[in-house]
Amino acid sequence: VTSAALGLLALFASSTWLPLASAADVTITGHIYCDNVFSFWFNNALIKTDPITFTPHNAVKVSFTWDGTSDKHFAIMCQDFATASGYEYTETSSPQLGDGALLASFDDGTVTSKDWKAFVLSAGPTEASITAGCSGTNLAACALETAAEPTGWKEAGFTGANFLAATEYTAAEAGWGRTPSWRAGEGCCTATSPLTREDLTLNGGCSVNYDAGAPAAGVSATVVQDDCLDPKNVLDNTKAAFIWSADLKKDNKVLFYHTRG
Repeated sequence: VTSAALGLLALFASSTWLPLASAADVTITGHIYCDNVFSFWFNNALIKTDPITFTPHNAVKVSFTWDGTSDKHFAIMCQDFATASGYEYTETSSPQLGDGALLASFDDGTVTSKDWKAFVLSAGPTEASITAGCSGTNLAACALETAAEPTGWKEAGFTGANFLAATEYTAAEAGWGRTPSWRAGEGCCTATSPLTREDLTLNGGCSVNYDAGAPAAGVSATVVQDDCLDPKNVLDNTKAAFIWSADLKKDNKVLFYHTRG
């Protein structure tokens, strides 16, 4: 063995070897529209909760970091407003069942579709209560059915057997709802009561949510302009689909997830 080879071996033996650098973090942005209110997790980290709980029907811009290598697990809870009877506008002459909807698109190419999985947390009125006389004119007979939140559904690798394929709906079926209006110095406007349909009065109906403790006025909400976007302007429903569970009217709180490798 030559002296040069021995020197090279000594260099290898004394060197500190470092692992290859991991891929750089990637920022993903997107928009989420939920009728009425959502929370969004990415890989089990809470990214955003919709600050508007009923109306207007706003889209929200979101931004978060992906490590560039792991699976991407999108998890969204979307809830359509419902009282304990399953109905909304219960203090009017025409109570009705609402209709939920989720529409989302992210700049990594992820969009809502029937490829997402859905699990119903709350639904009603139940068929049993309808048989017992539940209706828009007999709300006392109505009842909801609820389920426990599945463990681990926000985590990558989750494959819950009770989650079924989401159902796609057209814009005509799901609807865009009440268009939000951003006013500088006032906030996100045109908030209404889910019980009376009347405009909430606090802050002129801007950046305010319904609250049972202040049903006519509402309570102030912290809303920035990126939380008060017109969904028709920032989401293309020819690429992303409106999704919900199988019953657009009676299912009122639904969990959704989608994993990309």
